[in-house]
Amino acid sequence: MRSLFFFCALALIACSDETAQIPLHTVQRSSFQMTHFEGGEVQAADGEVITSPRIGGRLKITDIAPEGSLVKIGDLVIRFDPAQFIDDMSNREAQLLEAQSNFEKAKAQRNQRLADLKRRIEQQEAALRLAELNLERQRFASPIDLEQARIKMEKAHRSLAEAREDSTAQEVINRVDFQSHQLNIARRQLRFDRARSNYERTQVHATKPGIVVYRKISKPGAQEESKVTIGDNIWGGHALIDLPDLSKMQVRCLVGEMDIKRMEIGQKTSIRLEAFPGPIFQGVVSHIAPMATPQPGARDIRVFEMLIDISEEDNRLKPGMSAEVAVVIEHQKETLTVPLVAVVYREEKRYVYRVDGNSMRPVEVSLGSRNSKAVVVEGGLREGDRISLAPPK
Repeated sequence: MRSLFFFCALALIACSDETAQIPLHTVQRSSFQMTHFEGGEVQAADGEVITSPRIGGRLKITDIAPEGSLVKIGDLVIRFDPAQFIDDMSNREAQLLEAQSNFEKAKAQRNQRLADLKRRIEQQEAALRLAELNLERQRFASPIDLEQARIKMEKAHRSLAEAREDSTAQEVINRVDFQSHQLNIARRQLRFDRARSNYERTQVHATKPGIVVYRKISKPGAQEESKVTIGDNIWGGHALIDLPDLSKMQVRCLVGEMDIKRMEIGQKTSIRLEAFPGPIFQGVVSHIAPMATPQPGARDIRVFEMLIDISEEDNRLKPGMSAEVAVVIEHQKETLTVPLVAVVYREEKRYVYRVDGNSMRPVEVSLGSRNSKAVVVEGGLREGDRISLAPPK
């Protein structure tokens, strides 16, 4: 019954010649774009996190770069009290110098012992030659004298062998002593190097350019976290300062599970800042997290992190700013579109009112993608057709 009434109404409109009083639209080919809007936060695409060094115990901050200041590579960012590390380095240096001095003394003693043993060998070699010469002279002497000469020669042989054995043993002892002293020096050198490194690490310098942003940390006796400041005593390994690089900024968005399927890396975006609604920045989706995570403040909702690289470099872009991102999820060139207000829905069918002479007739159309203003026409209309922008509902 409703369909009959509907088409009767259409027939009446078709017979009317009052089309001139109805706003019309000429169907044309144009670019069509679908966008998806997400809220996000501006952040640096790159940067550095300054942490307290792990060099033992609590460290007292004695100097810190002003928050908001720009630092270059090599600039001092934060300094900790070095007093205990200076003392440790001095003690380790004294121990190293002592070990080196002991090594030189032991070296001189080893050389002296070897020299003494060398002279002893030379003396025993000379004594053996004399004993051999004496034995040669006693060939025609009495048996007693000959025996005594032979005994002296054998004794000289034994003394020379003992001297050479002592020299060989001393060389082994010297090598062991040398290695022991070298090991002791290496051990103390390592301790000194570590102490010097700890001292040097009490001064933390920037390895990348950026702007100084203090982090909030827990402090003894305080119920809430507060920003780092001079005088704070910090354990090693705590993140204290961020150095975002403002030359390359991005927007971080959290996309819901229902929308993530329409997001792709490489999609173009338009970005507005809440603080500066005038300028529109361009960007490109550069990263989509492979896994969902709980949304902060709503653990039962799962979201995906999406990063958009901002194409422009602008001093107004600051970390922490709120932004609205329009992601282009579909773009068609030279396609037929009609305004959404021109479409009438009846029993799961879609119609537009097309001008036919001085009257309008309903035309069933096939529709495709739509945005907030227009819809793509896939069939039922041709370029140049005129349709009503105020069809009966």
